[in-house]
Amino acid sequence: MKDVQSIAIIGGGLGGLASAVALIGYGFDVQVYERASSLKEVGAGINISPQATKALLEIGLGDSMAAIGNILRCQVRRSLESGNIVSEMDLGSIEDRLGAPYYVFHRADLLDVFAKAVGAGRIHLGHRCVGLRELTDSVEVIFENGKEIEADLVIGADGIHSEVRNFLYGKESRDFTGQMAWGAILDGDAAPPAILGPHGFCGWVGQGSHLMTYYMRGRKLINIVTQTDTDQWLDEGWSIAGDPEAMRATFPNAAPNLQALLDAVTECSRWGLFSRKPTFDWGRGRVQLIGDAAHAMLPNAGQGAAQAFEDAYVLARWLDALRSDPLAAFENFRKVRYPRAHAVQRQSAANAKTLHSGKWEAGAAKAKTSQPQAALGLDWIYDYDPVRDWDRIITYPLS
Repeated sequence: MKDVQSIAIIGGGLGGLASAVALIGYGFDVQVYERASSLKEVGAGINISPQATKALLEIGLGDSMAAIGNILRCQVRRSLESGNIVSEMDLGSIEDRLGAPYYVFHRADLLDVFAKAVGAGRIHLGHRCVGLRELTDSVEVIFENGKEIEADLVIGADGIHSEVRNFLYGKESRDFTGQMAWGAILDGDAAPPAILGPHGFCGWVGQGSHLMTYYMRGRKLINIVTQTDTDQWLDEGWSIAGDPEAMRATFPNAAPNLQALLDAVTECSRWGLFSRKPTFDWGRGRVQLIGDAAHAMLPNAGQGAAQAFEDAYVLARWLDALRSDPLAAFENFRKVRYPRAHAVQRQSAANAKTLHSGKWEAGAAKAKTSQPQAALGLDWIYDYDPVRDWDRIITYPLS
């Protein structure tokens, strides 16, 4: 079998471009094909936990990330109703222990960093994948615009509605969780600094709801994202326009400091949250899925993009190690990533009940303990080291 040279990545989002950066660093000829006419990230803020940061640092993005990101030193959670602090997570000590920070970015800024590292000449916009032909030593990709390309390997990084996945396995089943989300962005001066606190992050938890608020681009913007139990079915997607009054009505008993933040919202979006069962259908032959295309997960552990970045690094390492046998590289990648991604998927689903239990007020006396990350299953997620353990199969209770 000949050594791998050309790799086509379908999807120019965060996961696809991170994979491109990693693979280019190992000398592969990588081309990225994005269906949209411009590179953009739907949504606003993104949290990158330390283990995923470590993967991005290893592929050479450290200086660029530091220039645009906010390092989060502490996560504070308050009661939705009383406003009391019910937990604090010391992320500074986690950074000291793991050797990488917890970052907060505006999604568009991070995407731009990745795109610059890949280079405009390798990114092809307006290329919606509409078909694949799996050949013995290559894969042909057919695009809606009439173009066809051939590559040694194809990586499907085209998100939760992956066309590549559909070609391999048919439409993926999904289940409405009975939860909805709201999202909004405010100018940084739209709310008193005390509301977000000295660390620039405040989470709010209560019976049936939770939300996060944090600064982006220094303190120029405030991101708000909420999650609420509902009996109303909503479609999946981050760009569905919402009504600010309806958003505020979702939190009728909000504490005064939270109410002040919600009162500042003038535009918002809303969407439904859907779950997908863990699966082993991540690819076959010379086609490999990564990120949401392989293991979409709920946002309750903040790991959607983080797991895609872990994928990107681990996949590049395996392809570099087994250049003359990419099928074995893909198989080993899956063996390493299956148990971890599946466990994170399950933890993310379980955390919805924990966050919405309404029992956080009782933990206020232990606010400065490690209770928050332990209760939400974050310790074992953060403690992983993709650089050290890229070739190691690690099993978890939830995997």
